[in-house]
Amino acid sequence: MNKKKLNFKENANYRKYHIPNMPNYVKRTKKAIHLNTHNNIEHERMKLELCYELQKSGCLFITEAQRNTKKGEPVKIVDIVDLSTGTEIEIVNRHESDSEIAQYRKDGVMVIIVNPMTCKICGEKYPKRNKKEVCKLCKKQA
Repeated sequence: MNKKKLNFKENANYRKYHIPNMPNYVKRTKKAIHLNTHNNIEHERMKLELCYELQKSGCLFITEAQRNTKKGEPVKIVDIVDLSTGTEIEIVNRHESDSEIAQYRKDGVMVIIVNPMTCKICGEKYPKRNKKEVCKLCKKQA
């Protein structure tokens, strides 16, 4: 079996994550899609499609991986990590608030929304939660 060796950048990105609730040295399997039954089927289907496109383009990825943290830092489990670029991808389907989504974008995480709407005020995409198509952040400011 021909296994692709990780280059320096991919290896550095790979070492930043581990299996949730395990020690930092226990790593996730590359190019394997791990399901989380706490998410709904649309969320998991979107994860499958994104991983398919990543693998088709020759990128390595890991799914449902926990960031290595120092004592006192919050625990974060990332849906998909593109090891080739180091990009974290978070799939959102109504389970995160608009402020959490805005924080993801601020932190440089790529946010993929399953059923998006474009806010008429700020122009950002958020999950569709109302008929007025205004995000909760703009609603608070108005």
